[in-house]
Amino acid sequence: MRKPITNDIFYPRTVALIGISPETAFWARNLSNFQGKVYGVNPHRYENLGITVYPSLFDINDEIDQAIVMVPNRIVPRVLEDCGKRGVKVVSIFTSGFSEIQTEEGRLLEAKAAEIAERYGIILVGPNCLGLYNSRIGLNFTGADLGRHEGNVAFISQSGGLAQNLTVTGRRYGVEILKAVSCGNSALYEPADFLDFFKDDEETNLITMYVEGAKDGKKLLKSLQEANKRKPVVMWKAGNTVEGTRAVGTHTGILTGTANVWEAVMKQSKVVKAEGFLDLICTTMTFAFGNLKGYNLGVVSISGGQSVEYTDTLSTAGLRIPVLSRETQRTIESTMPKVGVNTKNPVDMAASWRGMDTLNGVLKALGKDSNIDGIVISIDAHREKMLELLDEERIKKLTTTIIEARNAVNIPIFVILTATAVEEIALDIFNDFVKAKIPVYRDPRIAANCIRRLADYWAWGESRT
Repeated sequence: MRKPITNDIFYPRTVALIGISPETAFWARNLSNFQGKVYGVNPHRYENLGITVYPSLFDINDEIDQAIVMVPNRIVPRVLEDCGKRGVKVVSIFTSGFSEIQTEEGRLLEAKAAEIAERYGIILVGPNCLGLYNSRIGLNFTGADLGRHEGNVAFISQSGGLAQNLTVTGRRYGVEILKAVSCGNSALYEPADFLDFFKDDEETNLITMYVEGAKDGKKLLKSLQEANKRKPVVMWKAGNTVEGTRAVGTHTGILTGTANVWEAVMKQSKVVKAEGFLDLICTTMTFAFGNLKGYNLGVVSISGGQSVEYTDTLSTAGLRIPVLSRETQRTIESTMPKVGVNTKNPVDMAASWRGMDTLNGVLKALGKDSNIDGIVISIDAHREKMLELLDEERIKKLTTTIIEARNAVNIPIFVILTATAVEEIALDIFNDFVKAKIPVYRDPRIAANCIRRLADYWAWGESRT
């Protein structure tokens, strides 16, 4: 009988790297910030790997909470027997060469591994995976020195590479993954099992997923429905084309199902759907930073043409850009010259954009309009570069003004930072907003889709109360 997944699997005191060698020494580097103890296991007793290597598990005079296995696939069953006898609680199998190679031998080896793990009550992750991640204690599989940090996002991935990429790249977007699992072929524990755990995990309040397929579709649907009621679940389902399905078969060996079936699953569960890697990161950022209680947006821009573009883009995504109340318009008009501006919505500030007091007044006026649920601000880094010639503190004043306005109004602010040739300026602006936990996007279409999903999730929650 399978043991339930509990929080202690993400908090091991000891980790054994079984089969570590010069070729896999990166695992020791991955765990260089781990708060517990790391042991190596290899009969060859390699030195200079950064950890002490023992000839077998039975030579380590300590309890082993978790093991990462990197021996050849044919040896894995024997290693699992040793782990069972030694009382190892969790085993992640890094080794590939199981069902994903689509041979009878590979399938039998995977079935054998699952049988042994279940018999000993081992939480088996994988095979063909990177295992578990916990930023709080330095349990790391990314290959990057992220340091220990606090976060509140959980990530479940059937791809090890994407588990690494999102965990590392997500930090760039302010997405701090606290706990992650790369589950690979999922011989014994599927994404649904980890969903069932994370939905009740008090240390995380947002779940994001990369899924290629499921062995038990009904189970996954039930888990998605239950988890998404507790906290948002953002999911990228890959392998939707004929070619993508073939790629999945040789990646994790899991059945993908048809695109229509998965579309139905996501609609029934009301899961937040992402479409691609960058979209997954930006959607996760949006849910990690913000809330949006409605579909009505105020748009603020320096450019009339750009305000029209963004209005079209946001409206196409299902969001609304309503005309501002006459009172709000009068308030905005009182702060700006009447030449070249539009105060109805979108608000085209034109040359008034230069004044920070004016921008602050516009944002606060929008925040008081009862028909506006959120504010979208357009920023052009190249224009800010030009204005910086007049005021060397321009960039810091701009981001500070918007951040302070966000803190003063009761509705969320979203920033679209347009593509530019002065990326060093764009990066400074981007980083300031990420640090302040204001969603910031480099593409208006991605921004529109992310904001719409946030509004949809709120509306769905309201319909259930």
